[in-house]
Amino acid sequence: MRERPQRPSFKRVALRQKELEKSTQWAQENDKTLRQIQESLAITDRHLTAYLTDHIDAQQIPQEAQKIHSELSSHDVTLGEMRKKKQDKEPPQRIMGQIDLTQKMLTDVWTKFRLFQKPANFEARLTECERTLNGVKGQAGMLEIGSVEHDVVQSQLEQCMKLYKVLSEVKGEVETVIKTGRQVVQRQQTEQPKELDDRVTALKLLYNQLGSQVTESKLALEKILKLSRKLRKELNGLTEWLATTDAELTKRSSVDGMPSDLEAELSWAQSIHDETERRQPQLQAVVDLAEALKALLRGHGSLVDDKVSLLRCNWIAVTSRAEEWLNLLLDYQRQMQKLDGGIEEVNGWIDGAEIKMNKMDSQGPNDAVLKVLRAELEMTRGKMEEVRALAQELMSARGENCQAQVRPKVEQLNQRYDAIAQRVTCGLTAASAKELEQYHSEAQIWLDLLEEEVKQGENLKEEDFQENKDCEEGAVKELLMKGENLQKRVPDEDKREQLRLKHNQLNSKYNTVKDLRLLRNRKALAIAPQWYQYKRKSHDLLA
Repeated sequence: MRERPQRPSFKRVALRQKELEKSTQWAQENDKTLRQIQESLAITDRHLTAYLTDHIDAQQIPQEAQKIHSELSSHDVTLGEMRKKKQDKEPPQRIMGQIDLTQKMLTDVWTKFRLFQKPANFEARLTECERTLNGVKGQAGMLEIGSVEHDVVQSQLEQCMKLYKVLSEVKGEVETVIKTGRQVVQRQQTEQPKELDDRVTALKLLYNQLGSQVTESKLALEKILKLSRKLRKELNGLTEWLATTDAELTKRSSVDGMPSDLEAELSWAQSIHDETERRQPQLQAVVDLAEALKALLRGHGSLVDDKVSLLRCNWIAVTSRAEEWLNLLLDYQRQMQKLDGGIEEVNGWIDGAEIKMNKMDSQGPNDAVLKVLRAELEMTRGKMEEVRALAQELMSARGENCQAQVRPKVEQLNQRYDAIAQRVTCGLTAASAKELEQYHSEAQIWLDLLEEEVKQGENLKEEDFQENKDCEEGAVKELLMKGENLQKRVPDEDKREQLRLKHNQLNSKYNTVKDLRLLRNRKALAIAPQWYQYKRKSHDLLA
């Protein structure tokens, strides 16, 4: 027999009824809550849209931002609980659709809120930083070193300091913008996070690059300016000294021949030589400074090489001329010293020869001494020729000042030499006994003749009226000269004294005769007409 189906119990029906009532109540409550959330989100969305449009950010109205954040967080919690409860129940499809719609609205508002949290002026600040750094980048090319001139480098350094100041002033802003940009990207406060991240990264790289470039340029320009100042100082000092030396050297060497004051000129030339040695380290300092500058110029070393090359050329030209002038003066000094030495040597021999000749003149001849002097004269003749040849060479090649100094010395030497050479060559040998005997004999004959005329006194005789009455005068004078010569040639003092007495006796007697003849001549002139008349009459009578 088939069993009859059991009818649901009243208890189960009541439970089911209660669950339906709860589900309906939950749906109604959720529906109400969702509408409230949607209305709140709509209001918040309108507010956020207005804030973004007016460029108002969360930092400007922090209390409002906190309120919005709290509301959105509360909505998140509410929707989360709804989704959790729906797992325990099977809510109507309509409710599930409303929850999803509300969740989407909440997500959109959260996105807009994050945009609201981003500083409103961030884009402008980022753009301004980019503009500032790009401006620095555009001017950084002016820091390229292309000159070592002080004014140019100074101008570049001033420009570099301006850029350095700009980077220093913008540093804090750049760091803030970079930090803010990173936060904006991380918090998804931008609709284009990758693009913003790339811009922030590029800003950081550009700032670091410019900072490094400007700092390096600043250090390099400061070093270049310091080195260029030193180089200019050393260059100007050397160039000025070389120019002054060259002008003075030209003035001194333009004189015809050699200078009149050789010692003063040698002193100046030697001082220039010493100064050249002293300034040699200064020239090396210029070379070292130039090398240091070239290391900083990076490919523009020719700017320094040209200056150093010009200085080297001037240095070589001027110092070489100065050295040549000094050597020329030293050579001239050696020649003059050689000439003076030769003159002194010849004069020394002449002095000695004169003493010996004077002694022979006073004491009588000395054949041995005279022989030695004549031998020395021959040897000195060669030295004298050397002196004359050197003097002639100097006077013909060394100009007027040299001639003025050398000619008087040589002329005086020539006169002395010719005189002593004449004396030595013509020096008297000792008189022989025969010559002395002959002189005494001739002198005695004339003394006797003159004595007879002295005895005649003033009495006239026929010879007094003759025209050639003094024909013996030449013979007496010749004998007197012979006596003087013999006195010089007699070495024996007694014989020389006898000779002197005889000579003086003859000279005195002859002077007496000349006086008497003068008196008789006057008388003869007084009576000459009568005498000549008497003479004619006597002649006529005899005829």
